[in-house]
Amino acid sequence: MRSLATLVVLLLLSVSLSGCLAEEDIEDEGRFIDDESELFDTENPDYCGDFDGDGKPDCPLSGYTPDTNPWWCNSTGVGGHHVDPAYEGMTKGVLEPELCETLTYEMKDAIEWASQWPTLGDAEDAGYTMSVNYVEGMGTHHVMLNGFSMEDPGFDAQEPEFQDTRIDDVFEHERPEFLMYGGEERESELVGFAWFVHAPSNSPPEGFTGDNDWWHRHDSLCFESTEFLVMGENLDQETCDDRGGVNVNLQEYWMVHAWIIRPWLTYDDVFTNHHPCLLEDGPEQDLEADCWGESTEHVAHEI
Repeated sequence: MRSLATLVVLLLLSVSLSGCLAEEDIEDEGRFIDDESELFDTENPDYCGDFDGDGKPDCPLSGYTPDTNPWWCNSTGVGGHHVDPAYEGMTKGVLEPELCETLTYEMKDAIEWASQWPTLGDAEDAGYTMSVNYVEGMGTHHVMLNGFSMEDPGFDAQEPEFQDTRIDDVFEHERPEFLMYGGEERESELVGFAWFVHAPSNSPPEGFTGDNDWWHRHDSLCFESTEFLVMGENLDQETCDDRGGVNVNLQEYWMVHAWIIRPWLTYDDVFTNHHPCLLEDGPEQDLEADCWGESTEHVAHEI
């Protein structure tokens, strides 16, 4: 009799528990998702999301959705104030979907390659040299010299060639010649890229897919030759000499920037020369500051 009573109690208890579990399952099944990011597969290479909530997709950092018109394929303006006569009468604009897709993956390649050196310290430990100190609107310019020196007897400042470096007549979209950092301290973060290619003075390099990458030139830069450090632009010989430098003729060397490292995205023109939040006294850290919404067309700088 006692065994029968025990069995009845166990049966009643199991029914009660199963009812609770069933109700809990139903409740979970109907639970609202508070964070809609749970619906997105951010690991999918074709995913493109608006991570900072500004209404614009944050690719190419997060991927790309074909047949869309992302901001980096829709440049406006003239690329800053270094506008070469080669672009006279031309305008930037929206790229066709096929061109946009190719450009997107060119930029993704550059981001992936440069991710090896997220800070200035990482770059210098790997052998990069600071060729341009931190400058308002641009940050630093770090280059891999691979032992090259202007002190080499064979170097000609009027017809320069940078032997053993990647500064040559070959454009490699995935390997920018310069990495740009937001300060001169080891912890300074990567903010942008610059490509530097040898080409005739009247004919910019082919460069990136599409026609929005407007290249510019620095006709003459004064370098501290032992350190490959820029001391000034378009200086007369006496002034450059006083600074301990040598004037190098760069009329046949072209440069273009791309701002594709978060949060240093320039939505109005990905190829603009300068970033308004790289301030004179250092990079703006407040992402709510006005400079993030400013046009990139008019930014002061020394070089």
